[in-house]
Amino acid sequence: MYEVQFHPANIRKQVRYYFLSAKAARRIMALGVVLGVIMLVGVVLAPRGIEAFFLNSKLHVLEHQNQLARAVLKQRVASLNRLEAGLRVARIRERQMSLILGAPETQREEGLGGFPEPVRTAGLPPRAALAYRRAVDLDTRSKALLALADELARFAEKNSRLTQLVPSICPLPIGSFVLTSPFGERISPFTNRPDFHAGIDLAAREGTKVMAPGAGRVVFAGRFPLRRNVRWWRYGNVIVLANGDRYLTIFAHLKDILVRRGHRVARGEVIGTVGSTGWSTSPHLHYEVRVRLHASGEPVPVDPRIFILNYHWKGSEALLAARRYAPPPAFDPLPFRIGMR
Repeated sequence: MYEVQFHPANIRKQVRYYFLSAKAARRIMALGVVLGVIMLVGVVLAPRGIEAFFLNSKLHVLEHQNQLARAVLKQRVASLNRLEAGLRVARIRERQMSLILGAPETQREEGLGGFPEPVRTAGLPPRAALAYRRAVDLDTRSKALLALADELARFAEKNSRLTQLVPSICPLPIGSFVLTSPFGERISPFTNRPDFHAGIDLAAREGTKVMAPGAGRVVFAGRFPLRRNVRWWRYGNVIVLANGDRYLTIFAHLKDILVRRGHRVARGEVIGTVGSTGWSTSPHLHYEVRVRLHASGEPVPVDPRIFILNYHWKGSEALLAARRYAPPPAFDPLPFRIGMR
């Protein structure tokens, strides 16, 4: 048995006595040892705990910064995608204008792809390194395209008259037509045999205005006589414009003809209306563009979609790559009564 006395600081107060058995005393001593060990461990580990606390806080900050960086990278990649798509469209338009203007062929593909110098991406995460390389490539191709555009602009400035003559707009108002028969080989709806279609058919309401796609002179307006040329008679009411010495545009199956031979027209001027005359199953405009590749040669049909700048055709890049000239035996040459002048 153990006795524990408690003496208050005030001597007037009574002394208190506590009696503990040996077992209880051992328990209290064991508890004290445990508490002492715990306090000792706490003193040793406290700095590490504090350090862990700050490291954990720093980790949360870094995770938040990482999330922000990923979000920014995602936005930058989306911007790169948009810029690359815009650059492709601009490149197509540059090639299209170069082709229809007949600008001199140069090494136009040089500098439009690849990296001129090794791109240093050491230390960057894979996605960030890829985005950086794409940005450098985009910058290189953009500068090259600007150089080509400047070259094309200088050519157009020197040939200002040519830019007025080129049949560069759609002959029908945008939104008023549907492409029903493209340029190239097809099965004729009348003979059910393979036939080369030298233009495009644009279905539209009867009476829709037909416009001159470029400045020119009317070299034929009317219905071609059956006895002189059966195939051209099938065009019904037709207008043929000579757009300078290089281009010829043909508008067939018209309802109304609003110009006469010798009449000079400007780009966008109304020359007729959509009809269904000649060999036609429904109102539509048969539209052709023919290009004289040589000074004394026969004008050759070209896919008119290549020339139309104010409307985006599906697969325009493939059209430009093919250039879509008609093979000589497959199209009807101009009747002797129709000339370029």
